[in-house]
Amino acid sequence: MSVFEGLVNTLVRGISRLLFKFDPSPLQTMPRKGPVLMIVNHVSNFEGPMMYVYLRPRNTYALAKRQLWDHLITRKLMEVWKAIPVDRGVLDRQAMNQCFAVLKQGDYLCIAPEGTRSRDGTLQRGKAGIAYIAARKQVPIIPVATTGFEQFPRNIRRLRRTPVTFTVGSPFEILPPQGRVTPQVRQVIADEMMMRLAQQMPPEYRGYYADREFSYSYTRGLE
Repeated sequence: MSVFEGLVNTLVRGISRLLFKFDPSPLQTMPRKGPVLMIVNHVSNFEGPMMYVYLRPRNTYALAKRQLWDHLITRKLMEVWKAIPVDRGVLDRQAMNQCFAVLKQGDYLCIAPEGTRSRDGTLQRGKAGIAYIAARKQVPIIPVATTGFEQFPRNIRRLRRTPVTFTVGSPFEILPPQGRVTPQVRQVIADEMMMRLAQQMPPEYRGYYADREFSYSYTRGLE
């Protein structure tokens, strides 16, 4: 870790403690070795940096929208954290190859399958692109749910810290699909993955996946 990265991570820790009330210990239950594909819900610009610093010393790489490289400060942060740039909602070949390389070298790859932030904190439907990476690389997948970040704008106006929660689910894997993996099959796989994420959240946060029943045809728990 460079001196600059250490300073940035220390600053993120300090700001997160100033703005939020939370317990980072669930993140410490993540595996200490081996590749992991993390799927997370996306509500704010804070949850990614917070997970990054509190998952240390494990190397964690995440997808980030390409527009973050357009501005000096955010570009420097993305470079320090070695984020993988993607166009919103689109995984190009270069980005996918970078994702595969991260998993091959045995690190964490963090992806928000929704593709964009949820304004009210509830889950949106996952994008089918996540299924392509998950099906190609047979590595443990762990859902990590965050709740409470949607209250931050209101609480900061009142000079209040925002309570947030991190919940780490049980690992699962993708069963190799039989036959041709069509876009429809990829969407079913993505939905099954999102349902496992939804199960880590209170019912009022499950959004698109609230009150939906799924027979898990393409995913299987590892515990």
